[in-house]
Amino acid sequence: MKPKRAWRRLSRRIGASLVAFLTILFATQVMHSQQVARQNPPGKAIFEQSCAKCHGDLGQGRSAVISIAGPCLQAEHNPGRVVAAIELGPGHMPSFARTLSIPNIHAVADFVTQDIAVIPLTSGNLSDGGMLFRRYCATCHRTAVRGGALAFVGTNAPSLANDSAAIVAGTIRWGPGPMPSFPPSVISDKDLASIVDYVQFVQQPPSPGGNPLNWYGPVAEGFAAWAGVLALIILTMWIERGGKG
Repeated sequence: MKPKRAWRRLSRRIGASLVAFLTILFATQVMHSQQVARQNPPGKAIFEQSCAKCHGDLGQGRSAVISIAGPCLQAEHNPGRVVAAIELGPGHMPSFARTLSIPNIHAVADFVTQDIAVIPLTSGNLSDGGMLFRRYCATCHRTAVRGGALAFVGTNAPSLANDSAAIVAGTIRWGPGPMPSFPPSVISDKDLASIVDYVQFVQQPPSPGGNPLNWYGPVAEGFAAWAGVLALIILTMWIERGGKG
């Protein structure tokens, strides 16, 4: 009888020890998960709560009746740019520097660049980009990407001179306001990257010398040249008459 009692006691002790071990292991895993969650906050949840109402659930961008609208983020591959936008609040976007912690801001940036950014911006060709831009974009934005008035819709095409590659690419896919959208069936990802390369090249073109006249293009430059020639002719005629009218 004694061996049986000893075995029962030993079994109970082993069972209790096993239960205690499993309880400690489970509690440790829960604490570790909570710590990881604190260290790696859910960027998707924060994006859905603070960003999706302007940028869309998939970061596709949203148009608005007024000028306040969230641009497309599906080509934003630079987490530093996302962090800067969240902290500084460019344009109509509010700053979240006081409402989101630094880990939360970086979590949103990682979510945007790793999960939302689905538009590739690689393998572009500058020459093809210029041709495609003149075909699809120059009618409204002009060859020098400075924008201009659109009398047929009563608005202005915005300048692209200061827009990032991600904004340009996302806008082409998004088609905000009166601008049409250009899906991959119309402009492929490679052609899109080529257009972006062209816009970036025109934003910082090599200087041929002289006054660029804000890069308004050959029409404005030609008008300024003819106005200068006409002024010289009038001045010459005035000198020939002895400075008399």
